[in-house]
Amino acid sequence: MKRLLKPFPLLAPVFVLLMASVVGSAALAASTAASAGPDNCALRIGSGPDGKLYELMAQDIARVCGAEVGVCSVPSTGGIPNLVALAASRAELGMVQLDTLLQMARGGDERMAELEAVMPLHINLLHVLALREGAPVKEGLMGLRSGRRLIRRFSDLRGLRVAVVGSTRLLGQTLNRLGNLDMSLQVVDTDEQALQMLRANQVQAVFTDGGWPLPAIDRLDTASGLVLVGYDGPVPPAFRTVQRSYPQLEAWNLPFLGSPNLLVGRPFSPSGTIGRQVAALRACLIRQLSELQQGRYQAAWRDIKDPLDTLGVARFGGAPAAVTAARPTHSKQAKR
Repeated sequence: MKRLLKPFPLLAPVFVLLMASVVGSAALAASTAASAGPDNCALRIGSGPDGKLYELMAQDIARVCGAEVGVCSVPSTGGIPNLVALAASRAELGMVQLDTLLQMARGGDERMAELEAVMPLHINLLHVLALREGAPVKEGLMGLRSGRRLIRRFSDLRGLRVAVVGSTRLLGQTLNRLGNLDMSLQVVDTDEQALQMLRANQVQAVFTDGGWPLPAIDRLDTASGLVLVGYDGPVPPAFRTVQRSYPQLEAWNLPFLGSPNLLVGRPFSPSGTIGRQVAALRACLIRQLSELQQGRYQAAWRDIKDPLDTLGVARFGGAPAAVTAARPTHSKQAKR
């Protein structure tokens, strides 16, 4: 039974390929949970790679609510394998970007469409990295004259090669199509692989995403030879532009493309054993939200303005809410 309402346009016909590509990641997450799942692990949460925001926020959840509800983090490469793990009953809860959930749900899999929102999370930002000195490219007649192209805006990526990490593989395809940019997208598993390709001139830019500040980006400075690229491209439905700074990279009030995240789960009966655990965890997180936002936890918790807002997705234990899909806009027209 489909629980997300009103059509949300498919962004790219890639569902089958993506399902095949993430089986290995989902299997790895499942084996990790099986080997690390303690007896008191009532809820397995699909999180993300070690050291990235999903995984760090799962640790925060365990710190503030673990005494009430036994939770354990199931590492993965991000939102797509988390959805697969939920559909395959390898996790009870998972962290995922709203746009990824909507697109996968509209792909025809009822197990994706029936997932329910437990709580809104932070905003994921698309981080675009390039070489500070410019990308070496072939220019001129027959490619006989070489040079460097400075990449400072997203629109500068037209016709270039880009390494996409995690869920940015879907987003990259969408932005490529909406912006008619003719980028060549190279899928990689980790930020480290992507940066190696960038420094080896195998690609001219890197796409990675996560909440602000993203640890992998926060560790970089101008000595790294890298620069963050400002976003000036199309803004698909469920996205918005936000401004953030990374002082060590001399990036001040830089525009980023942002997508909200959700903690989602399978449609458990509210009166069942697991359903009661999910309800208890949600109640604890709402009660402890001030502590998460003001204490020594991830700054991304401060993105949550209303813990009851499910962003139009069916609410766990409640009636579904309508999803309104606006037309894509461009960042210069979007509200800042």
